[in-house]
Amino acid sequence: MIDFLGKTIECSCGKLHEVPNIEIICEDSVSQRLSEFFEDAFFLADENTISLVRSLEGKTIKLRDPQRVTATMENVQKIRSFLKNKDCREIVSVGSGSLTDIAKYTAYLTDREFSAFPTAPSVDGYTSSVAPLIVRGVKKTLTAKVPRKIIIDPEVIVNSPIDLIRAGIGDISSKIIARLDWILSNLLTNEYICDFVWDDMKGLLKVVLTDTRKILQRDRSSILNLMKIQLISGLNITIIGNSRPASGAEHLISHVIEMYQEHRGQLPLFHGLQVAMGTYITMKAYEAFFQDIHFAKSHISLEDKEKLLIDFFGEKVTSELQKIYLHKRKIEKVDIKSIQKILEPIYLQYHSILEASLFDMGVGELFSKYDKNFIKNVIIISTTIRDRYTILDLFDQLGILKDFCDWFMEHMTEVKE
Repeated sequence: MIDFLGKTIECSCGKLHEVPNIEIICEDSVSQRLSEFFEDAFFLADENTISLVRSLEGKTIKLRDPQRVTATMENVQKIRSFLKNKDCREIVSVGSGSLTDIAKYTAYLTDREFSAFPTAPSVDGYTSSVAPLIVRGVKKTLTAKVPRKIIIDPEVIVNSPIDLIRAGIGDISSKIIARLDWILSNLLTNEYICDFVWDDMKGLLKVVLTDTRKILQRDRSSILNLMKIQLISGLNITIIGNSRPASGAEHLISHVIEMYQEHRGQLPLFHGLQVAMGTYITMKAYEAFFQDIHFAKSHISLEDKEKLLIDFFGEKVTSELQKIYLHKRKIEKVDIKSIQKILEPIYLQYHSILEASLFDMGVGELFSKYDKNFIKNVIIISTTIRDRYTILDLFDQLGILKDFCDWFMEHMTEVKE
């Protein structure tokens, strides 16, 4: 399914990339034979996926939540407590993003093996070495266990809930913005960058985004392509050792929305749906950047940012995020024309298909769920939650982020229609 598994790659970036030799099995009806692949494991499921492992009596853990199980440190602790006196070598997630992140971080903490049975093509976390979790109100990306095996049943994937399929499109669409942001940071902050983890997916990425309508119609080959590119994207994270190849400003926007709703006990949208919103916002930021749209300068004061943060997350979380923001590198000189020239080939190659894909998967309907002023504040706050340089950091340091937000609000009205 993926031809570079288990290989050592001498990369042009100057590093040797060790690709884990994950066993990936993709077979029809394999969900009926899961026990054959795991001799000493517990299977982590929820109310929606427990039916796939109900026959494995005494070997299942079912997480319950009145709304939906989310990836929080509290849920990790529940699994750790359950396994405390259990003699098992492996944890197998039976689900999509949240259950996978809970399982692989628990496996990391308890020194167990981890494997995954994905039930939707919704995230790239199945093969990644990190787990994004809410920790004391803050979304953090933590080191986690790389899977030993991934078992895929095409019928399960093709028939997964349509919102999880939409989420998969949203999550994979973000890789274009992530690449642009990474190059931008490399140019402005001299951050290390690797070309292999873009080259290994860029062709299939174009195919998947072009096939968005076919994916939403549950075309089998198109959905399996989406699943494959999610696995490749997760491997890219594992190869580099952090989420930079797969995550830019769009994921930070998603994290802010999720943290806000978790703080209030509200159920967030699926991760990839929030990422789709973030991708559309940052796509418009790059559109404005390349079109040389004039924005009025109006620096957002630290006091105003503090007020927004307290309103969103409370004082304790605000203190942590302020430290991140204050230590973020500031750029003294920016050669806009030079940056545009370097970034433009990727932007021009993918912009139209990215925009069409987002419209096809219904990004406008997602924005309709939120107040315009809330989205504006989310964009401003997104520059505070990670030490990661993005297009929105550039706008912030140029003093044009506030005016960009006002400009975007007009376009958000258009996308809702």
